[in-house]
Amino acid sequence: MHRIIFQFGSFTLYSYGLLVAAGFLLSTILILRDSEKFGMRSDSIFDCLIVILIGGLIGGRLLFVLINWEYYCRYPLRALMFYEGGLAFQGALAVAVLSGAVMSRIKKLSFWKASDLIAPYIALGQAVGRIGCYLNGCCYGRVIERGIGVTFPGETVMRIPTQTYSSLFLLMIFMVLIALRKRRLFDGYLFTMYMILYASFRFFMDFMRGDNLAVFLGIRISQIISIGMFLCGIIVYIVLSRAKKRGNEN
Repeated sequence: MHRIIFQFGSFTLYSYGLLVAAGFLLSTILILRDSEKFGMRSDSIFDCLIVILIGGLIGGRLLFVLINWEYYCRYPLRALMFYEGGLAFQGALAVAVLSGAVMSRIKKLSFWKASDLIAPYIALGQAVGRIGCYLNGCCYGRVIERGIGVTFPGETVMRIPTQTYSSLFLLMIFMVLIALRKRRLFDGYLFTMYMILYASFRFFMDFMRGDNLAVFLGIRISQIISIGMFLCGIIVYIVLSRAKKRGNEN
């Protein structure tokens, strides 16, 4: 764990904030590079990405604060210190998608085509951001007695390195989506595949997490959200594929 990269006077650079920013910057560069392949202007996509970033930060922080509401009731001002760690990705994704839908309408872009452009790089940005989680010591795994594990400073127990596993799985999702991009079946195909793959992976990965509170029969809040995300992905996939089929028939 290495929460602070360096300090200079009152300025502190946190590893979590740095890696999240690095993931977004890397994804943005690659999205803008590929925008022409999808027939979209890079300046319009860039404007959308800025709004998506702001929406994602707000949504991610709101969900994290809601999940940990007891702590933030005691220390309300710390809810604003997201750079120290504490973004719930599922909340970030939900608000980012809504922001992207609004911006695509304003910019007169195809939302589903734009979502296919962005989808692989969501996973890539997450993969980089999870390294920040590891350095920050958040999103940690359950305590184990044997096997592959890590011991964080200040602890004597060994934990499952869920952050590292998550980063590797997200990198795999990124590579799968890049491979599928060559044969997109319809606009929205890659985004729905991302939703299905990420929700499936996240549901099972959260059984290894040690920081989320169970809410019902051992099922965690994030897992309930993952189930909803998976079902939404399936439903949207079916709707879009049928619309594409009807269009081809007509």
